[in-house]
Amino acid sequence: MFHPIRSLIALVVLVGLLVAADRVAAHVAEGQIATAVQSAAGLAHKPTVVVHGFPFVTQAIRGQYDHIEVTALDIFDSTTGRGSVTTVNFDGVRIPVSKALSGDIHQIHVDHVTGTVVVAFADIEAASHVPGVTVRAVAGQPGQVAVDESITVAGVAVDAHAIAAVSLAGNTLTLKAIDVQIGGAGAVPPAVLAQLKSQAAFSVRVPGLPSGVHLSGVTVSPDGVSAGLTADDLVLTR
Repeated sequence: MFHPIRSLIALVVLVGLLVAADRVAAHVAEGQIATAVQSAAGLAHKPTVVVHGFPFVTQAIRGQYDHIEVTALDIFDSTTGRGSVTTVNFDGVRIPVSKALSGDIHQIHVDHVTGTVVVAFADIEAASHVPGVTVRAVAGQPGQVAVDESITVAGVAVDAHAIAAVSLAGNTLTLKAIDVQIGGAGAVPPAVLAQLKSQAAFSVRVPGLPSGVHLSGVTVSPDGVSAGLTADDLVLTR
């Protein structure tokens, strides 16, 4: 005898099992992709990976994933978790189904990559290797930062305050002093000013980026220095 309520319950249970299986498969794939990205980018910590789109199984069968989001925290591997974050969107990711099922993923082909990286000021300070340096945003100046540090002039240590322009050279952030003042001092002689500007400049390489990813569009916010990232026809090698 046909029982519509029982049939409905059975259908709901079946759909639930299929959805659960689909999510389990997606979770396994996300872990494999995270391992591959960690290896390719040289990350100290495994990133968080989310495969967007449902169902996952249909994407896995055709071997192409429309959108995968990767978030890497603490990219400088600091002991205090200073807050630098890279968020990457992979569009058009190709992984053969045989590789995905076996877990034998050594290469991931990506059609297009976009994202952002936010480098915390504390990470910039630590990576500069300048003792006692502090870096912070300058109100109303999205491309500049304030830098305070102790600088040696003619054998004497002085406290210097600099306004520095932030730029990119490849995947390296460069802070170049455009104005320097010595605490409590009046006009600074040109020769001394040139020396101060030289000592108040430094560069910091942004880690955790796969080869082929390019940074552009530097901005400064209260949280740190941000840049966009892009790449086309990227191959992640594990």
